[in-house]
Amino acid sequence: MRPQHIVLLLIDGLRPAALRAALDQGTLPHFQNLLGEHHEHGWLTSVLAPAPSITFASQASLITGAHPNRHDIPGNQFFDRFGVHSNGKARHYAFDVGDTLEIDDALAVFTKGLASRCLGARTLYERAASRGQHAVVVGHMYANGADRWLPPKVDMLARLTKMPGPLKVSPAEFDQHILDMAIAEIHTHGLPDILTVYFMGLDAYSHTHGPQAQGEYIQQTLDSLLGELQEAVEAAAPKGQPPLWVLASDHGQRAVPEDEHHAIGLKDLGGIFQAAGLDLLDHPEEGRHSEAVAALNGGMAMVYLRKPGRPWREPPDFRQSVLPLAQRFWESHRGGALEGALEGVLVRDVAREGWHAPYVALTPDGEFLSLEAWFQAFPRDRVADPVHRIHNMTSPLSGDIILLANTEEGYYFGHTLRGVHGSLHPSASEACLALAWPKADRGAWVQARDRFEEAITLRCRTEDNREPQTADLLTGLEAILLG
Repeated sequence: MRPQHIVLLLIDGLRPAALRAALDQGTLPHFQNLLGEHHEHGWLTSVLAPAPSITFASQASLITGAHPNRHDIPGNQFFDRFGVHSNGKARHYAFDVGDTLEIDDALAVFTKGLASRCLGARTLYERAASRGQHAVVVGHMYANGADRWLPPKVDMLARLTKMPGPLKVSPAEFDQHILDMAIAEIHTHGLPDILTVYFMGLDAYSHTHGPQAQGEYIQQTLDSLLGELQEAVEAAAPKGQPPLWVLASDHGQRAVPEDEHHAIGLKDLGGIFQAAGLDLLDHPEEGRHSEAVAALNGGMAMVYLRKPGRPWREPPDFRQSVLPLAQRFWESHRGGALEGALEGVLVRDVAREGWHAPYVALTPDGEFLSLEAWFQAFPRDRVADPVHRIHNMTSPLSGDIILLANTEEGYYFGHTLRGVHGSLHPSASEACLALAWPKADRGAWVQARDRFEEAITLRCRTEDNREPQTADLLTGLEAILLG
């Protein structure tokens, strides 16, 4: 028996530890009902986000089964020096608005499918369509191949993320808006073969209140939303065809100080670039005219450099441009604007080794170390599978320099927040992955669960024994669907 209907529930920022703690407390009746009181028809584990552990990169991995170096979304912010999706003109993308105030990008994600247009790998929905299956996507940024895409209303999105005062929408109200669209879709058109529902409210709540507050949001908001969705799905499911549920998050979060000292913005980096004689992109539309770009992604930042007087598509000189700037970052870390703020500076020489050139670590003393040697000095509870994750983000769209924030001391790239992700730290990197098939035959459930696990284990083994990641969801799911 194979499932005829899939419900993919994506919860932005859900920490595995927070979900498990709430389940152990017995305060999540609907999650418990989905998984089974003793997980008799449910399975819950932790996987890692890609690097950086950031929303748009990891959500792309969930939907395509590809790593960032294959799906072409290396972060919430990144720079396309080749203009792949902009008629050959270099372009900065900031799906989260960011310091450059790329508000048009953030809106275009849901009004024009901007993020979907940048995807370089086939989605779950495109694969399913080739098998004659129909999909509906509610609230999510990626919907290539789906029969129907229901993005959030732009005014609701703006009121969640940018609107101050009484007009602001709470994360719970926003997630309810997404649920209402999903239920209306089911009532009007029935249950599709694949239904994706994306809740982003928890991540917003956690950014504002800190990740320690996730438990209350899961209990007070998400559990009841899940109950409503379950009720609508079960009522619409054909008799004898119980839907398979897949629940996944994209990353975790780490508590950080909400102050200007720990939040590193473009203004903090600007002096370093200015001292190097480089014009840093710091306002919209400047990208192809600037000489340097810093893409800020929470615990990690990517720096892109232009060869002086040449088009962006030409590689910068490593010895003359990349290395001197990278050394300036360490100098600033020792006693400047970035004092104490860095835990790593990674560099690569694309002029010599091509656009897929691997990264090496530049030490504060100016020596080069392999990533294996650099991260070997870090305790296991400080970085999670760093070498594989950096390798799997390395592409023509990743930077010439990667800056790793000193997450252990609470530093991060971006605006002031109480919860941050994007780093290699386990707390920011660990994401939920759950499978549930309530009302299915016991034998069918066990077979589905085993196929899911075995497919992921095999893929990780063939990819140099890396740790399971969000990119493995599709691998496991297709093992169930295709047998």
